[in-house]
Amino acid sequence: MGIFDKTYKSTLVTYSPQNEQEAWLAIMHACIAVDDDVADAELEELAQILTSKALFEGHDVQDYYRNVLYAQAQIGSKRLIDNSVDKVAAENKANLFAVTIELLLADGIIAEKEEELITYLYSALDLDTAIAKNIIQTFLDKIRQNSGT
Repeated sequence: MGIFDKTYKSTLVTYSPQNEQEAWLAIMHACIAVDDDVADAELEELAQILTSKALFEGHDVQDYYRNVLYAQAQIGSKRLIDNSVDKVAAENKANLFAVTIELLLADGIIAEKEEELITYLYSALDLDTAIAKNIIQTFLDKIRQNSGT
């Protein structure tokens, strides 16, 4: 291992989002990328979330996303979440969890790794289990209702 490798890897360990907006993006991306298959439907849903949330107005989301993609590739989903949760305001944590669930359900499939990461995420966000289950159930009910079952 050369000097560049050591320097390169040490910078990745210290990844920290610049602000709450980048933290949201990092967490959402970590969840959709955990199964190594980011579906087009998930990306479309992510784009809708980013354009519909006032939180992202006036921010260079493309610049944030570049940082997030780089970090995700190097440190993985759980560490990306771990390095980002402290930047999320307490009053926004349930909302972030809800949009992340909506994002994961966009392709109609919850892979096993995604399901595991959902549990990890609500714990990392310090959400009450009952609140997390209620959010998940609300989206599952919405899907059932829309499919007519």
